[in-house]
Amino acid sequence: MPLAERTDELKRLIQAFESEAGKFYPLTLSLLYVTQDSLSFNHPIGRPNHAIMLWQYYGAIQGERGAEGLAKDLEDSDLKWGIRGAKLTCFGVLEGDGCELFVRMAQRAGALFDKDEASSLKSRMVQEILDTELKRHAPAKPTAASNDNPLALWLNYLLFHLSMTNPGRERVKRINPDPFTLSLLALERLYSECSIGKVDRSVQPLSALQFKVAMSFPGEQRQYVSATVTALRPHLPPDSIFYDYDYQAQLAKPNLDVLLQDIYRNRAGLVVIFLCKEYGAKQWCGLEWRAIRDLIKHKNDDQIMFVRFDDAPVEGVLSLDGYVDARVHSPEKLAEFIRQRIETSGA
Repeated sequence: MPLAERTDELKRLIQAFESEAGKFYPLTLSLLYVTQDSLSFNHPIGRPNHAIMLWQYYGAIQGERGAEGLAKDLEDSDLKWGIRGAKLTCFGVLEGDGCELFVRMAQRAGALFDKDEASSLKSRMVQEILDTELKRHAPAKPTAASNDNPLALWLNYLLFHLSMTNPGRERVKRINPDPFTLSLLALERLYSECSIGKVDRSVQPLSALQFKVAMSFPGEQRQYVSATVTALRPHLPPDSIFYDYDYQAQLAKPNLDVLLQDIYRNRAGLVVIFLCKEYGAKQWCGLEWRAIRDLIKHKNDDQIMFVRFDDAPVEGVLSLDGYVDARVHSPEKLAEFIRQRIETSGA
């Protein structure tokens, strides 16, 4: 979905979920875990209700016999409820008044995600299990599946949102707050970040990284910048882009000013500066700008790329300096321009 259409749809959904959250429906969202031997629920399911499979861990497949068993279970399964014989299945269970309305709204919210985002959501829910099982059964092939249904995607996104804001809460059986309120909070996060990418993506220390490109921008332009990073990321190796949300844990430290100036001055092949009236007024942008101006002073022009959102003056930028106009070009087009600069400069 193009950025403008996605933004408009996010605004509509935020408004709709805000309205319904204010009605305080007695609606609950719970996680039901099913193994071959047991259920995790210990109470009767209320009415009305709606249950949907979110993800499933089938088991570790070993040899031809294991593969044949999986094929047979697939043949005998109603895939709406997952694969027969799975070791662990997670269902989302909605109970109470407002259930049918929430399902319709959540399906619309789940349709926001493109193919790559849906794949990221599905894989993150089972990756921890797969990694653990691979260590336990090295020659085997751990097998898992997640649901493509837009409702399942949205519920998985709610769990992702919880894991980022309140780690551990996404694994409890009863999810709080209520689904309408939680969806509103998650939509606001999605609107501000314009991406579902995992916060603090990197497992490498910042001190060890050299970036192909670094982004310098005020928070008011995060949505556009985030969309640019999302479009750029598949075309570059891991840890090639310095974007603050990807390294939040590592940036939460004293002397951050020294670290940031080092990154922008010494450890980025290309620095993309998103100029606007807010850029000149923000303290952290000013700190980054000092390092960038030092690059300009030493005539390292090939390391600088200006992007403009308006014609507001920024100290040190002249009217004859070239720039990409964000009022004309989409984030996807800007990502293409950045790739061209990286390729031509050998960054």
